[in-house]
Amino acid sequence: MLKTIIFNGVYSVFFIGQNQLFLTKINNLYMNFSKIFTLLLALATLTSCTISEEVVVNEKGEFDYFQKIDIPQIGAMMNSSNIDDKIEMNQISNNEYSYYEFVQLLQEKGGEKFRKQTEKFDLYKDDLSAIDFFKFRLDLRDKFAIEMINKSKSAEEFNSNSKIIEETFAGINIKEEKRITDELSQKKKRKRKSKQLVDEPLFSDNPMAMMTSSTYAFDGKSFSKTIDAEKFSKDFDKQNFDNDEEKAIFLGMLKQIKFKYKYTFSKKIKSLNITDAMFTLDGKTFIKEYTLEEILNNPSLGNFKVELED
Repeated sequence: MLKTIIFNGVYSVFFIGQNQLFLTKINNLYMNFSKIFTLLLALATLTSCTISEEVVVNEKGEFDYFQKIDIPQIGAMMNSSNIDDKIEMNQISNNEYSYYEFVQLLQEKGGEKFRKQTEKFDLYKDDLSAIDFFKFRLDLRDKFAIEMINKSKSAEEFNSNSKIIEETFAGINIKEEKRITDELSQKKKRKRKSKQLVDEPLFSDNPMAMMTSSTYAFDGKSFSKTIDAEKFSKDFDKQNFDNDEEKAIFLGMLKQIKFKYKYTFSKKIKSLNITDAMFTLDGKTFIKEYTLEEILNNPSLGNFKVELED
């Protein structure tokens, strides 16, 4: 029973957001500002939720990018798991999954309900294979965290991978629009008198926009990050609310969610053009926290430039 509840939470975080705002009503997991956030925002009233962007750049310029969503409220539930569930959750936590593999994992663990809700993803198995370099990890070891992972050999490769992700979802969306149009046309031809529900696209324009909207540059000494604000906030800006009260509640909840940047380099940081950032004792890592509201209202807060020591 507990495992079912937990994977119901995973489903909510990963998939609801795919359609309209994973960080706003969490999936697109990581993937649609509005819907992904619905779960996060609800939990934010009970406990502290954190979204983290963590990047490690080694001496070769290799680039490990992690975007994490930590939801302690669900993690606390796991303390009462039986031993078999804990063994299974540990096994899951030790693996990384491609986008489609992660969908399959939720289909397997979530039962018939999830299979029906996610079966349309099978239509785009081949399309999604183009972004198999992009991984998910579900950490269920006495906590609840979903990670999106993009490991690249360089900042340039990361930027290139971001374009591949954007192009992949753009192509899927074109096919989704055609699928929905064709299905609606068939329903009209059958002249059904009962009210027909209009299917919604599986994804937002780009469910990974919080990651792919960033462009990086690194020459071995200087490291910079620049966010395309329009791409970053596109899904959020599309969010519709039934009334002003709903919007006010939603925006108020955004203030309760932390958004943390953590960047680690192989050399000590000489200078950073972000005020009030925290540094580790070795001087190789900086951390800066905002609220999600601050980041969504002003994505350029995530822009920075680092100079490393020789």
